[in-house]
Amino acid sequence: MSRPDYPFNTSDHERQRLMRQANILADTTERLLRKAQIGPGMRVLDIGSGAGDVAFLARRLVGESGEIIGTDRDGEQVSFANQRAASLGYGNVRFVQSDFASLTLDKPVDAISGRLVLLFAKDPTAAVAGVCRNLRGGGVVAFLESNFTFDAPVLVEPRNSLAGKAVWWIAEGLKHAGVQPRLGLRLFSIMKDAGLEPSPQIESTLNVGQGPEGHLFPYLVDLVRSAMDSIIASGAATAEEIDIDSLEQRLVADAPVSGVVGTISSGVLGIVARKPFEGPLR
Repeated sequence: MSRPDYPFNTSDHERQRLMRQANILADTTERLLRKAQIGPGMRVLDIGSGAGDVAFLARRLVGESGEIIGTDRDGEQVSFANQRAASLGYGNVRFVQSDFASLTLDKPVDAISGRLVLLFAKDPTAAVAGVCRNLRGGGVVAFLESNFTFDAPVLVEPRNSLAGKAVWWIAEGLKHAGVQPRLGLRLFSIMKDAGLEPSPQIESTLNVGQGPEGHLFPYLVDLVRSAMDSIIASGAATAEEIDIDSLEQRLVADAPVSGVVGTISSGVLGIVARKPFEGPLR
């Protein structure tokens, strides 16, 4: 089951969704971490780690001499991520179960990373200020967040396709769960209000998928499957209407000869910010 404030169910399917999402966003995420100058020897805290992919990307940048600590509230995700780290031979990567906003480490980190995590926080500013108590003065944060909008979320062509309806289901489920809308465009103000010094530039990337040949349909099915409880609770669709086991086949059958292209959001936006050398965070 999903947590009350998190719209996706804990399951093996959800972990596979997160890893598929990681592949889609890998290049964008690496560019942001490099822009934050995360590199050899640094100690990095990754928040909302899920299956561990952002932490593993950061580990490739810090190398053997660095250290990565990942955190997630979901104990099953933490166990899975630790198993992946062990299988990769990453002895300097570990994951702990914790609410990142209240986490207290034994010593400060040089950097904090997070991808698609602040949009699930009830108070993103307070969450950032809380976790940044673990960041040394002059340390850097790098956040990549969605700019999801509930007023016009269906960026799918053709719009009246089953894929468009699936995106609407997901949007209604996220809205019902209280996901923060337009979080990407709020990153600059969130960083400033949390007492950080953000870069004046926010980078935006729109990842558009294609179906049936590309990743769009499998990823939509991943999202619908993981958000089923929230979608049904929102009243957007019933389990019978969704019929999750046949959804991908129906998406393929519904697609016109030219295919379907689309995304579920208005893109992901990344920001880099630094903690002042002196003075407490708000």
